[in-house]
Amino acid sequence: MTAVIDPEIQNYLSLDRELVEVAGQFKILNLVEWPKDTQEKFLASYRKGERTPPVIEYPERQFIEPLKRLDRVIAGTKTGHPVAQFIHDTAHSYWLGHKLVESLGKPEMVKYSIEMYGKPGDMVAGGKISSVEAAKFFIEIADQFNEFFNLAEHEVCVLADTIKVQLEEAIKQVITSDKINVIVDENLVPKAAAGVTRIRLRSGTCFSPFDFKQLLEHEVFVHTLTAINGKYQKNLSSLGLGAPRTTSTQEGLATFAELITGAIDLDRLKRIALRVLAVDMALKGANFVEVFEYFMQNKQSENESYSSTQRIFRGGDPKGSIAFTKDSVYLDGLLRAHGFFRWAMKNQKLGLARVLFSGRMTFDDAEKLSSFYDSGLILPPKYLPPWLAQVPTLGAYLAFSLFANKIRVGTLDKEFGQT
Repeated sequence: MTAVIDPEIQNYLSLDRELVEVAGQFKILNLVEWPKDTQEKFLASYRKGERTPPVIEYPERQFIEPLKRLDRVIAGTKTGHPVAQFIHDTAHSYWLGHKLVESLGKPEMVKYSIEMYGKPGDMVAGGKISSVEAAKFFIEIADQFNEFFNLAEHEVCVLADTIKVQLEEAIKQVITSDKINVIVDENLVPKAAAGVTRIRLRSGTCFSPFDFKQLLEHEVFVHTLTAINGKYQKNLSSLGLGAPRTTSTQEGLATFAELITGAIDLDRLKRIALRVLAVDMALKGANFVEVFEYFMQNKQSENESYSSTQRIFRGGDPKGSIAFTKDSVYLDGLLRAHGFFRWAMKNQKLGLARVLFSGRMTFDDAEKLSSFYDSGLILPPKYLPPWLAQVPTLGAYLAFSLFANKIRVGTLDKEFGQT
């Protein structure tokens, strides 16, 4: 279907193109990362008994011209029109990101980070439980499970080169017309990273048997897949951007994908929950060493504890109180994604999932933009992850989830022999 675009929307789309030009030059995660050799220096000194946080110096940056252009887009889309609102919110998201990078290591950085990603203690979907309470619950359950089953005994080390081969074969089965390169990168700081045309894996890292499926469903079939679908949008091009405002939905969808496909395990769920509490610790003044030791106390290796801690302090101050809050979105996003799909099933709006995968957007955007999907302004997704392509299977899971929610666990004691 070829969309007939009225002049008002045409004006918004011209501003959308300007937004894409500005945002395409801005990669926030690259700008907040620490030098890779910081890890070796910190671990070497820590092994000697020194408990000194890393010393990080951030370059001074100013984004005068990009911010002016973003201000112009924001001013021109300040209306109630859904397309304008999407562009406005996305531009504001990038405005916050630029201001955050201008403030690295300074107290103002936290303000911008919280506005973009939220913070531990925020209420999760439904508004009755905080992300901190949810994190503590999942950690407790994982610890109880580990006490009986001793998951550590089953650890297996899978090398990055093996994961690379497995991913390449699996990707070709779904993303059939676009080339995705899987690269083993010795300079990568996180364990894995996904872009539109490539997946990077950190070399020298032990991956578990669960990691392949998690990387496939999380990184490839959500992050990369939605980015590719967004790039195919001929009209609303900003659907191809990885805007900070879409991070919670993206990470929530990606972690939900792990859940719905059986790729997630309790150890992974615990790691996500630990990050929420660690961000909370850092914001309350814990320094890099204290947070690092918190991960170590929870049985993460030295390297993984460093990596987890560095994620929280990147762009911030290793001495504490100034932290990057992005890692608090994973658990919150998962709960919101689960809530969104249950809500959509209950209200016969499961079709919104296809809108959601047309590019990078929030759960709220999917409903607001759905009429433009129907009109052809927004094109259908070129690719869908297998779990979403099989809607009846997803529907069965959601139907069972909706009904099971009516049964209170506390009422089952008598049923199963408890007194």
